[in-house]
Amino acid sequence: MSDIYPIAVPKWGIEMVEGTVNLWHKQVGDPVAKGEEIFEMESDKIVNVWESPADGILRRIMAEEGDTHQVGQLLGVIASAEVDDEAIDNFIAEFSKGVGTDGKTGDTPPASAASSAPTATGGDANTRSTPAVRQLAQDLGVDLNSVTGTGRRGRITEDDVRAAMPDHNETSDSGDNNVDIIPLTPTRKTIARRLTSAKQDVPHYYLTVEYELDKLLAHRNKLNESGGVKVSVNDMIIWCVSRALIREPRVNVNLVNDDIHQFRNANISVAIATNDGLYPVTLRQAEKMSPADIAAATKQLAEKANSGTLTKEDITGGSFTVSNLGMFGVNNFTAIINPPMGAILALGKGEQRVVVKEGEPAVATVISATLSCDHRIIDGAVGAQFLQALGEELAGL
Repeated sequence: MSDIYPIAVPKWGIEMVEGTVNLWHKQVGDPVAKGEEIFEMESDKIVNVWESPADGILRRIMAEEGDTHQVGQLLGVIASAEVDDEAIDNFIAEFSKGVGTDGKTGDTPPASAASSAPTATGGDANTRSTPAVRQLAQDLGVDLNSVTGTGRRGRITEDDVRAAMPDHNETSDSGDNNVDIIPLTPTRKTIARRLTSAKQDVPHYYLTVEYELDKLLAHRNKLNESGGVKVSVNDMIIWCVSRALIREPRVNVNLVNDDIHQFRNANISVAIATNDGLYPVTLRQAEKMSPADIAAATKQLAEKANSGTLTKEDITGGSFTVSNLGMFGVNNFTAIINPPMGAILALGKGEQRVVVKEGEPAVATVISATLSCDHRIIDGAVGAQFLQALGEELAGL
């Protein structure tokens, strides 16, 4: 048994409960070397690569590309050439007693059904697509060989198949209406699970204020006139947020089990919108950055999010979240906290308004900001003091 090694879904993150197999780098019968990449799995919005723990041969693959499995579930088996099939069957049976298809206890698929590679053969398009993609192409009458893959390493995605249709849509009749059928991606499943849990389990409260941005805009214009990196309004606000977090660290917190983790640095999580969903990328030690540094770092992380190359380091370790929808014309909104962080700041668009200054009407650029806080670890007065500190940072530019 010592020459048999399980390939099971690893727990790559504290909150990871499942993962989706994106790509097998090896097929049944292929030799593998210790440290060699065996498969890629998407979980918690990033793609991880599993490396072989030993030399051997990939003897079984028990999970197809595109399938989602819970942490601990058996995906395949690596063994030396000297190990016979009966020993591998016994190993799988013993493994299944401890971890089944639900990630806990139960049965794994029979060894006889799992003894061959799941990937289809018969063409380059087949090797660059998952079974789900091939089934969708068959259902929609799309020739895979005519489809250009836009996924990683040229892999064909379901969106590529739909785009190859004459009307670019998969539809299903429902009475007199046509309905687009769009399966949840692994990323959207992660978003749905996390936000549902956060809204149900975290006692949110909300504080809304309005800030004048004219000094910030003037400072931004001066920076953009003299610097090479173009700084956005959001970059400037993040810079001010980082300084306010250092002034009011009681908002710069995570709740981990029954402990409050209060951060010494402002590790600001910024919500990046992509076609695949929102990615909370992390700007570490933002208080030590200049606005230009923040602009450059945010641009780089946005490019990685859109290309699907974010790492675990890129999306973890945040102490506070900033979400800005002002560029989409949204005036104000409330955001759901992203655990384990204790707060998120939602920003609307800046717009000119008539305000009263020293008893006289004046025009100012005003933005609405709503702070969502976890009441278990951030009291209302503390949240209000943070917003006051942020207002002073914005006004002091």
